[in-house]
Amino acid sequence: MNGVRYRSAVMAISLSAAACLASGVLAADPSGFVAGSYQPDTVYPEFMPLWREGWKWTDENGEKVRYAYEGMPLGGYLFVQLRNTGETPLAVNDVLLDGVSLAQGIAPERALRNEPDEVYPSSLQFSKLPASEVGRLVAVGEPVWWKAEPADIAPGGLGQITVRLRRDPRVDSIPVRVPAAGTQGSVQSAPRQPRFFSIGFSSELDRIFAYVRHPSGRGVAPARVLMDDADITARCVVAADPAVNTVPIVIPLGQPLKEGTYHVFQAVYADGSSACTGIAAWRQEMVYGMWGYSREGRTPRERADLYLAQMYEHGINALMYSIGSEVIDFLHTPEGREYAKRTGLRLMAHWPGNQPDPVYTFLIDEPDAADFNSKMLDPYRRIGSRGQCLVRRAACFRRKDPHTPILLNVNNTFKPENWYTYAQLADVAGADPYYQESVQSVLRSDPTNLGAYLKPTYVYAVGAVYQSAAAPKPMHLILHACRFDLKPEECPYRGPTPEEKRVEVFYGLAAGAKSFSYWWYTPYGEYYGVGGDSPEMKALWREIGLLGAEVRTAGPLIVRSSPADLPVKAPRLLWVRTLLVGDEALVVLVVNDNMASDRLGTIIRPVQRAVLGIQVPGWMPPADVFEIAADGVRDVRWSQDKGTVSADLETVQVTRMLVVAKDPHLRGQLKALYERDFAEHARKLLAQTIPKPKER
Repeated sequence: MNGVRYRSAVMAISLSAAACLASGVLAADPSGFVAGSYQPDTVYPEFMPLWREGWKWTDENGEKVRYAYEGMPLGGYLFVQLRNTGETPLAVNDVLLDGVSLAQGIAPERALRNEPDEVYPSSLQFSKLPASEVGRLVAVGEPVWWKAEPADIAPGGLGQITVRLRRDPRVDSIPVRVPAAGTQGSVQSAPRQPRFFSIGFSSELDRIFAYVRHPSGRGVAPARVLMDDADITARCVVAADPAVNTVPIVIPLGQPLKEGTYHVFQAVYADGSSACTGIAAWRQEMVYGMWGYSREGRTPRERADLYLAQMYEHGINALMYSIGSEVIDFLHTPEGREYAKRTGLRLMAHWPGNQPDPVYTFLIDEPDAADFNSKMLDPYRRIGSRGQCLVRRAACFRRKDPHTPILLNVNNTFKPENWYTYAQLADVAGADPYYQESVQSVLRSDPTNLGAYLKPTYVYAVGAVYQSAAAPKPMHLILHACRFDLKPEECPYRGPTPEEKRVEVFYGLAAGAKSFSYWWYTPYGEYYGVGGDSPEMKALWREIGLLGAEVRTAGPLIVRSSPADLPVKAPRLLWVRTLLVGDEALVVLVVNDNMASDRLGTIIRPVQRAVLGIQVPGWMPPADVFEIAADGVRDVRWSQDKGTVSADLETVQVTRMLVVAKDPHLRGQLKALYERDFAEHARKLLAQTIPKPKER
């Protein structure tokens, strides 16, 4: 059906087929086994030229090892949803795959101390199990780490087991048993199942925005939708169009959810397949953060005031790490808490409870880089060796603070397997795809491969890989904001250009990022940050502020959106991607692809007479089309004919962000948000005079 939109289960399936679905998929298993699936990693061969190590790993000839290669083996995630059929809370302390214990199989390198912050490698290599049992674990996919959520499943409640498998299973069926629950079942390793690609929550936690994808690649509506084992199909708005690969499901709730509570969702299809996932509920906002600090000012209070003023004027609403103690001390005072409440500024905690109202708790930084140092392991078996200890650490954080999402940042070691391996471990999947660092590394040791880095494609590639593996969890991207003041032999490199940073943000949004931060502000040492006085850094800092006004105005749409493929006609040199916002709107992201960067800067040539043709889904008749830009919410010339919206962009300099809305009042709501929170600062930034680089 073209343009399916329904609020109840009006589907062309027979009663007998529906009964079969109910008995085959949804019936209560006496053992508590609800559902299971294997989600193999999504392969992106087009990004292979970008995956270089660039670190300290060299071969016998002293040349840098290229870890990734065309057709390299990958793995995936095993998910099992289970019900606590007992009368007391259930804590899962072990899972058996093909009868073999994961608690004993994924063993630590050494005896553990009773310290939750202890970081150590774990691996099948350290297991004391018989070789035959380790071999069975290898056959089912070579488990890297596993976890159970929530930590205690209430009587009658549902939870999820997640197991990272290094490689695709060699067997067709994986027997799973959870001894503590008396739960057992089996998971088929093929065929590929539907999946939830994104799940977002409203700021009041009273609406859920879920997005499902069917392996056919077409927009197929599920026959039934369940949440926590309750059939909620009748209350859902489900929108499907065969031409769109993603189906939004909007779920209004009678009562708001409690922050941090864990919920299991199922989407059951008429063909007998089903998507099933678990996720914690978090209030979502567009986090726009900064790392680092400066010592500008004569007294501690003056330094804090100057720094905080800079953050506020540039749209920064989260302070991440390496922040001056005077700033943190001030924000812990009653006056500082009032300032934070008034401006919306929040801190990231590095241990539960050490910051007031934290935006995230930071689990750890760059575990993949630490994995490299596990020299006792085969280099091709090192990635993920910190996974099991991080599961333990995250569980400790959750016990101490159940109301704050946990962020894990993954670096750039063992690419691209690192992002796949750690994507599901924390509540928020964080990555730092530093484009400029990648270019500097290529110029220093591998300049023949510079062609793949002429544009910030690296940011989009990392984001696409990471979101595909982290789904349906939100993704946070950390972008580069400093120059390399290195010794000549270490290949100094310029800071990012404003054009690069703007494109990086749009690439990140297109990949599915729900939040951003920048590394870093500190203008000292080898990495001269965006808080510096050079014209280049001032121009970059200004652009970061303008981008903040733009993306935070669109923030209410972005945090509840999902990437989706829509048919779009555009000029050859425009790169266009779309986000679905429930059944309410589309965000259209446009990037000028006629650009190139090198050691001197960025060249970008405007695209003239740019007209887009957007085939809108059948369930979303457009009432308005408008643009969100740094200078506000503004008009776009548009028309519609037979389901296609034509938008005249005239000249595209770097990027454009359009909104196609079903609600004629949406423009006014976002305009009011912009005028209230961002207009004054954006206008000051736009009025700044920054020296421009010489024309090339």
